[in-house]
Amino acid sequence: MPEHTTPPQGEPSGETPEQAAPQTESASASPGEPGAGAASETAEGAGIQALPLGALAGLPAADLLSTWLSLLAAKAWQGMGLVPNPLTGKTEKNLDDARLAIDAYAAVFEVLCARLEEQPRREMENVLTMLRVNFVEKSAG
Repeated sequence: MPEHTTPPQGEPSGETPEQAAPQTESASASPGEPGAGAASETAEGAGIQALPLGALAGLPAADLLSTWLSLLAAKAWQGMGLVPNPLTGKTEKNLDDARLAIDAYAAVFEVLCARLEEQPRREMENVLTMLRVNFVEKSAG
C-alpha cells in the first residue's frame, strides 16, 4: 500500500495547513481587549495575528465550525509531523495531539454534516479519511 504522508493541498476551506493561521506583522488584540495577554504576546512574537472574538461572533455557527475544522486538520497534520509548527517553524511529531485533533474533527464533522451541501461535505469527509489513514501509517512507523 502506498504511503499517504502528504497532506492534501487544500483543507475544506481551500487553505493549506500553513495558511490556517493568518500571519501579519502584529497582533490585533490590544491590552484591554478580550484575547489579549500571554497568548497574544506569543502570537505577536511569532508574527501571527490573534483574531478578536468579535470578528468570530458575527459568523453563522456552521461557518465557524467549518473554520474550526480547518484548524483541527492543520493541528493533526502538525501532530503527525507532516507540516511544521507555524510558531516555531519546526516539524515535531506528537501523535497524542494529532489523535485528539482527529477525534475532535470527526465529532464536529458529524454534527455539521447534515447542514452541508454535498461538495463541501465530501471535501471534509475526504480530509477526515486522509487524516485517519496518515495517522495509522505514522503510528505504525
